[in-house]
Amino acid sequence: MDKDKALAKIKKCLRLAASANANEAATAMRQAQALMEQYGIEHSDVLASEAAEAKAKAGATKTPAMWENRLADLVARSFGCDLIFDSVPGCSGDWLFIGIGPKAEVASYAFGVLLRQCKAERAKHIKTKLKRCKPATKTQRADEFCTGWVFSVASTIRTFARSEEDTAIINAYTDKRFTGLGTLKASDRSGSRDYGDAMHGHLAGRNARLDHGVGAVGGAQERIGHG
Repeated sequence: MDKDKALAKIKKCLRLAASANANEAATAMRQAQALMEQYGIEHSDVLASEAAEAKAKAGATKTPAMWENRLADLVARSFGCDLIFDSVPGCSGDWLFIGIGPKAEVASYAFGVLLRQCKAERAKHIKTKLKRCKPATKTQRADEFCTGWVFSVASTIRTFARSEEDTAIINAYTDKRFTGLGTLKASDRSGSRDYGDAMHGHLAGRNARLDHGVGAVGGAQERIGHG
């Protein structure tokens, strides 16, 4: 029996250890402890095995825009996930969603859907409002638009209250999977002058949609949280 199979058996024994039958519970706990000692499996390994990880492509290789960081964080929190930005030199960056069961995969999917919608609305705004702007100004004002779009979605999204047990599982996974995590410093390229771009973004964000079944966010091809 390899370590993965042993881990699966340990988890089964621990579930049996929660049985109302005291004798069965004691036997299952002894079996779990024996397997953990035999295969060098710690309690943190058991916890970490309950977590899952899913990735979504970021819009930057190293330093994502502030508005994109906010969107990723919003989605992560709405599904009770932790969020990590993973950057490898020469490759595009990834957002990693770490959660319980299918939540990580659903969060990754939801982020991808919303990011594409935000970028599409950004392109429309640039085409209709910012065509004559200099490149730097265009980027600043487009980022302001996206910031407004994200805040619009944030005001209506339903968040998932994460339990202490889920937090312990995710922390155990993160501690084993990653070392030397730093603090992400997103790029704030927005300008200081108010051209109303954020307001336009906020209005456009009211039309944000997610497919049916995404759970904590929205309904079947309907606006998120708006009647």
